[in-house]
Amino acid sequence: MITDHNEQTGKKLITKGHHKIHVHIESIVYIQCHGGLATIFLNDGKKVYEIKTLKAFEESLCSMGFMRICRNTLINGKYVTKVDTNKGNRIVYLGDIELGISKRQLKDLRGRLF
Repeated sequence: MITDHNEQTGKKLITKGHHKIHVHIESIVYIQCHGGLATIFLNDGKKVYEIKTLKAFEESLCSMGFMRICRNTLINGKYVTKVDTNKGNRIVYLGDIELGISKRQLKDLRGRLF
């Protein structure tokens, strides 16, 4: 089943904290989480930090085209340009960004995107 990324348009992710930050979901390229601190990487090169688990992000964003590629990274399928499995490495390209993908998640990624 190929995912429709049009559901991301107009929706916002609100990060809580001292200052509330509204982030447009379609501008999120990927999210990495270490412990309970998530780093949200945006398409304009900025980063936003939030104390939240990757599982919580996955539950709310999975229906909008986001998918987990390894235990600490969630990507926006809209930005995937290429998947390379040559030379024994499994790499997902999000424009100029290279991220490793686990064996388990590779099959799911291909099923949802291609």
